[in-house]
Amino acid sequence: MNHPDSPHPDEPQTELVMQLQNLQGVIRIDAAAICDADLGVCVPGSIVLRRSDSALDILASGKPTEIDHTDLPPVDHTIALPDRLLMPGLINAHTHLDLTHIGVQPHEPGDGFVQWVDMIRAGRRTDPEEIEDAVKLGIDKLLAGGTAAVGDIAGAPGGQMTLAPFRAIAGSPIEGVSYLEFFGIGKSAPKTRDRLAQFFDVEYPAIAQDRVRVGLQPHAPNTVDRTIYTLVTDCALGLDLPLCTHLAETPEEHRFVAEAGGPQRALLERLGVWDDSILDSIGHGRHPVAHLEAVLERSPFLVAHVNDATDEAIKILARTQTRVVYCPRASEYFGAAMHFGPHRYREMLNAGVPVCLGTDSIVNLDTPDRISVLDEMRLLTRRDGVGSGPLLAMVYTHGRLALGLDERRYALSAGSTPAGIVALRVPADAADPWLSAMLSDDPPSWVFPPK
Repeated sequence: MNHPDSPHPDEPQTELVMQLQNLQGVIRIDAAAICDADLGVCVPGSIVLRRSDSALDILASGKPTEIDHTDLPPVDHTIALPDRLLMPGLINAHTHLDLTHIGVQPHEPGDGFVQWVDMIRAGRRTDPEEIEDAVKLGIDKLLAGGTAAVGDIAGAPGGQMTLAPFRAIAGSPIEGVSYLEFFGIGKSAPKTRDRLAQFFDVEYPAIAQDRVRVGLQPHAPNTVDRTIYTLVTDCALGLDLPLCTHLAETPEEHRFVAEAGGPQRALLERLGVWDDSILDSIGHGRHPVAHLEAVLERSPFLVAHVNDATDEAIKILARTQTRVVYCPRASEYFGAAMHFGPHRYREMLNAGVPVCLGTDSIVNLDTPDRISVLDEMRLLTRRDGVGSGPLLAMVYTHGRLALGLDERRYALSAGSTPAGIVALRVPADAADPWLSAMLSDDPPSWVFPPK
């Protein structure tokens, strides 16, 4: 059907998006497909929604024939998008926006993680205004990637927590959590305890949190003493304070936790942080997940990466209801499979561990124009043959739960109020629009962006 509101098939993406974004009232969109974690992939798919300056409400969704027989208000606009797959705005559960100014950087897995850390330490910004600028650049790349919500790690320049990334995200249309990262091990641990006491007593009560919440991110078990993990989890109880950490990410971390040696110890010695108090909990032959088992039992954590996952580690994660965020392109960038074998995200899911998707920073990506879990979904489709069901669950169901987001804002079913709607270009005659979208490298575009 050629409806007057239907864009010409060759109309540029920008004009298409602008046309749709200017529409108000009751709108019907007939697309090649629609999808979310509950609907699955509906081919073809239709949505009827009511749009105003302040709200986006889904009135009905499903097959076009189902919509035809649904009792709905009169439609003001009908849009035909036979070459688009529609989905809610994406959830990126783990990234480092303050590193965006560094850009994509080459890395050989054989170079080791500590050498990469030295590059980041030399390149990251420390001035609060410059940090905000880097995060704003990252927000632009999130939006270019169809992202509506983020779990961002607010990096600690000079080892100090900073609210600069939180302020940048809070001023943007994106929602989610800004995790304030900190370090504290050996000689630096007492100062970190004092800084956390100030945060809980003075700063946290004064932070206005709405669409964006503040969380805490003890960096990793090779840079934060386990007693500080315990302190943070105890303070977080009753505050609904989101907690995140890097865990079981690198061979350097594994060796340090188990043996108290290797490049990570050399780094701590070089930074003047090492003292023998570290040996109270480090160097006892434990796997990193086992090292933090008692901490994970105390409070829900989102843990990033877990490239190093033994059978016992997966059992601990499942038993403690720990959520994992997997960053496939980051794992490939650092050669994790070379050290630990293929990532065991599927075994984790089968064991009941909620696994969501993240990107890590722009530094390790192959898409300099965008930061998007869409490209993580595409990698898992191409490399591992993962279907739409698990991928949609990882992005939306598990991502939403990991960041404490409203379910209705990441669905296209009737009664939902999506944070945004994203379109992926597919061939108009595609037998499988989902697979076509996953095998494409085209960027997403916003039908209705978040506000």
